[in-house]
Amino acid sequence: MSDAARHRGLPLPRRGFLGLSAGAALLAAGCRSATEDAAGGAAASATASAPDLQIVYGAAPDPTQLLHRGPDTPVFVNLVLDRLVDLDPQTLQPVPWLATSWEWNADRTKVVLKLREDVTFHDGRPLSPDDVVFSLTGATRTSQVKPLLERLADIRASAANEVTLTLAKPTSNLFDALAFNPVVDARGYVDGKAAEKVNGTGPFTWQAFKGGNQLDLARYDRYWQSGQPRFERITVRSVTSSQAALSALQSGQSHLIGAVPGRDLKVLAGNRAVTVQSAKASYQQAFLGANVTSKPFDDRRVRQALQYAVDRERIVAQVYGGYAEASSLPWPANTPGVTPDQVTRYPHDPEKARGLLREAGAEGARVPLTAANSPVFSSLVELVKYDLEQAGFGVDVQLLDNAALQPKIQQGTLEGLFIANHGMVSVSPLSGITVSGPLQVGRNTSHVTDPAYAELQARAFAAADERARADVNHELSEYLLTESFHITLAHAWETYAFASTVHDVATSALGYLRLGDTRRTA
Repeated sequence: MSDAARHRGLPLPRRGFLGLSAGAALLAAGCRSATEDAAGGAAASATASAPDLQIVYGAAPDPTQLLHRGPDTPVFVNLVLDRLVDLDPQTLQPVPWLATSWEWNADRTKVVLKLREDVTFHDGRPLSPDDVVFSLTGATRTSQVKPLLERLADIRASAANEVTLTLAKPTSNLFDALAFNPVVDARGYVDGKAAEKVNGTGPFTWQAFKGGNQLDLARYDRYWQSGQPRFERITVRSVTSSQAALSALQSGQSHLIGAVPGRDLKVLAGNRAVTVQSAKASYQQAFLGANVTSKPFDDRRVRQALQYAVDRERIVAQVYGGYAEASSLPWPANTPGVTPDQVTRYPHDPEKARGLLREAGAEGARVPLTAANSPVFSSLVELVKYDLEQAGFGVDVQLLDNAALQPKIQQGTLEGLFIANHGMVSVSPLSGITVSGPLQVGRNTSHVTDPAYAELQARAFAAADERARADVNHELSEYLLTESFHITLAHAWETYAFASTVHDVATSALGYLRLGDTRRTA
């Protein structure tokens, strides 16, 4: 039986959406399963409910960066490009998308993907296996999930509408990578860079990219999901100021905004004309990292003192305006194998933090704390600095431009403590410790090189069933909680605000906007 077939018998959901509407009813949102559209096709053309949709977002789409999903790739790119599979936002199990089904061999080192036969690019050319091979091969060189794709020993078009992937070793989270990277037109890319007009298979066509900050999209009438999309046109403008984005929404110049810090959304409270919606399945994890080669953080007790020192609930309320969740773990509370005790292992307890510091002989130690010089991170630093000082640390703060900070995080050249965020932990623990630099086994910002950590990763890769994956998830959680080189501060949810006249806004498990069913009423 294929994984696609087994998907239909999954247990109760583990993820969901939190929709908040000021004075209005809850807007239910979710990712429409591709299985619901399997019998559809591209023949039916949608009737637009409104002539256009105006979106304001914090990042602009760069055509040269669409071959991979990186930290700066805008979530609305999903409107133009499709992926082989989607992840159910509640269960995180793969569901069919461009691939209709898949079959593994006995030892799970080879998987055959069957492709839809009714998919065309926006120039009318049918999707071919060669496009999939090109896209995955390119992603192995450029994608943020490169460490997962590098485990592929062979990628080939094995038949008409069929691609076979061969793994050097079993890889239980391969479909995280397949859901992460888009399928692009092999003929439209040179050296991994697209032409000015991107040719995709998604519900909207790329019309024009103006001035580096405005993307014009138009409905693709031959989209393979029957009845989608509903809008004739979508315009996406890049506005880096959250206040400007909020003003655009309130004035009616925009119908939907994204990437606005949660605490800034409080100005919308009581506004019946606006809905605020958070996708709990997709979040950025804010964390406090410790370089374990820097004293006094070579002592586990000092690192555990950090865990007790930070007040996560206050961070959620003051930095994120409540649009986040407190946790002692980087991954979600209902990850298979994770227990409630692990999620709440480290409550705010300054006295216990001071006791651990005294025990380690580190009370009063002065430590550096580095973070990006931005409103959100400046607020995080302010609260964390206060908490650490209450626990007995002396703290020296250094704020850097993000362009200067990111190489230091990636290369592991930060001393002492640092605050940053990352997102792959919202997919699975294994993807988090394989892809995300702060947690990456073997080469991470904290300089943890413990063989026991690598052994847990190897076991997670080889886990052949849900019970085995749950067991290793539990042990991974215990390892991180004990070693405490990575201190979770908050899970900051992907949050959108939109006019109450806009309905059926959905996001995927990775935070991509899904607007195929979205409509706007007068």
